Amino acid sequence: MQALTLGALLPLSACAPRRPVQGTFLQLWRSHLDLTPAQWAERIAACRRLGSREIFLQWVGLEGGRPDDWMAPDAVLGLIFDEAARHGMGVHVGLPYDQRWWNVLAAPDDEALARYLDLTREHGLAYMRTAPWSARRNFRGWYLPYELEQYNWASAPRQALLWPWLDAFSRAAQDSSGRPPCISTYFSRLGGSGTLEQLWRGILDHARVHPMIQDGVGVAGLDNLKALEPLRRLLLARNAPFDLVIELFEELPSGSTDGSTFKARSADFERVRRQWLIADSYGAQRVVAFALDPWVIGDSPEARALRQAWMRARA
Repeated sequence: MQALTLGALLPLSACAPRRPVQGTFLQLWRSHLDLTPAQWAERIAACRRLGSREIFLQWVGLEGGRPDDWMAPDAVLGLIFDEAARHGMGVHVGLPYDQRWWNVLAAPDDEALARYLDLTREHGLAYMRTAPWSARRNFRGWYLPYELEQYNWASAPRQALLWPWLDAFSRAAQDSSGRPPCISTYFSRLGGSGTLEQLWRGILDHARVHPMIQDGVGVAGLDNLKALEPLRRLLLARNAPFDLVIELFEELPSGSTDGSTFKARSADFERVRRQWLIADSYGAQRVVAFALDPWVIGDSPEARALRQAWMRARA
């Protein structure tokens, strides 16, 4: 199989790609709970005008015992489903996200990790059993809001914990939706002996999940796609459906390397158009934006510029 080299992808074409995006993430925050029905209608209609046919709710709330834990009321989620249905859009529902994920992974205590995975599995499966969303006609399946990368999952003992955890979610998701759950993966810039290809070879052997490859361009630039190429080749060779997530932001210097003070702005259109052209021949089942809200439909000057150029390209 011929490798998809970055140099071959970057020359710009005069024509627009066949499919800029088919879906978008919607990363809910507590502030979203204050939006009016009219504001939700405006946001979802804007996403549809930009080409999105599916919404991936990153999560329906945050948990883990912190003061800033919250859960979206069913009324808010129902409104999102209703407005999406009005525009012929499907909705993927992200499970409640336990905010301790990265702290637990950073600790060298695999026994603590095992207990944490047991707890998140129990909470996640309980939500899948009791939430009403699988009865909605435009429900498209479940999203697991725990991102996977090669640095924290390099060791065999940790991978042995990961596989049955994913398999449990997979079986529950297929029982309630007929589809395997989606989960995001990305290439970590942290050094280590693990590789994404090796990690996913084991996952695909033990659990049926749908990977969503984050292109990482918003943080690491277009060269990050080179690091993702072995994973892409593996998925294509295994005939494993996957999505490509294109990041629509540009990270700004913040003085921190741990993401605790993340700052970003909307990307310029020329960079996004290069991502479109790469995505057009990447072999992904869907191209999903992260995220139209706020990086394209927001009110910043950069978002307005990106939105205007995006709409001209689609005209």
